[in-house]
Amino acid sequence: MAKILVAASPEPRVILERILAGHELCGVETMAQAEQCLRERTFALILCTIVFDESRMFDLLRLAKSRPEWQQIPFVCARLRHHILDSPLALQAVAFTCQALGAVAFLNIAEYQVNPEREMRDAIEQVLDPPSR
Repeated sequence: MAKILVAASPEPRVILERILAGHELCGVETMAQAEQCLRERTFALILCTIVFDESRMFDLLRLAKSRPEWQQIPFVCARLRHHILDSPLALQAVAFTCQALGAVAFLNIAEYQVNPEREMRDAIEQVLDPPSR
């Protein structure tokens, strides 16, 4: 069981709570809440959705990577609702920006076909426990 900061509005957070059942989650809806949680607790992962706090995902990513005490926490950006950024070019730009700013992954639930929630959980688990080489 890992401690995960989940930065998301209520609707996608409910989905992430279901996907990440069994992990210890700290759900936040605003930048201020996220920063407070990061100051008070230690996390194995930060998971942030595109529309967190009125589309401030990149702001949280920059904040996490700017502080020495948080830089090593893997940061995963996620898209959970199909109607958000439905342009392939926009999604490609978001994925590129996530990588450029230091995120370990941009997970798009629409890319998973068989069991999207299970496949997204598997991708998150790989970030938490990468296969040894």
